[in-house]
Amino acid sequence: MMSRDARHMGGLELVDLSDDELAAAAAVGDAEAFAVLIRRMSPVLLRYMRRMVSDRQVAEDLAQETLLDTWKALPDFGFRSSFRTWMFAVAHRKTVDHHRRRRDLPVSDERFAELSANGPEPADSAEHSALMDALRAELENLPYTSRAAWWLKEVEGLTIDEVAQVLRVSNGSVRGHLQRSRKFLVVRLAPWQPGAQPSDDERSSDRGRGDRS
Repeated sequence: MMSRDARHMGGLELVDLSDDELAAAAAVGDAEAFAVLIRRMSPVLLRYMRRMVSDRQVAEDLAQETLLDTWKALPDFGFRSSFRTWMFAVAHRKTVDHHRRRRDLPVSDERFAELSANGPEPADSAEHSALMDALRAELENLPYTSRAAWWLKEVEGLTIDEVAQVLRVSNGSVRGHLQRSRKFLVVRLAPWQPGAQPSDDERSSDRGRGDRS
């Protein structure tokens, strides 16, 4: 590990180091490096937890537990994956354990059965707040693993291999979850797509306003 003095002599600051470099320094006892890593990762981790757990306080508690567990386990972390991938894997286990304790972990893919569509992926179309609000709402309707796979790939930018490591599933399973999630979201977000026709309810509402004017 590069010493603190060597870093400064070389013109390097902790904030200039990569996640893995900070984790390597923290693994051998550099608390300052871990503090910088926590400041960098906390918003990312909390954002993920809030998509996986509906209760905001529980999400914050699980995020804190994840960070504490990573700190304790860092000396034994073999860097067989990136720190970010490992952190999400710890977070995933935390959320799965939470849902299992509550016995509300959604694992069925039946809600996908009637859905099929072709079109732009939701991540490419999320350009305004109304669509983003709808996206956040519809993500909660996805089965847990599909939601996690979609978020890690589309929002956090993990590779297929990394998502598979986090979720402890095969690459093919990740691809399947992503394909079904994208189709589901394209269908459910169709009203927010450019050029979408108003729904029957919207047309009825417009007619009602016209009759009253």
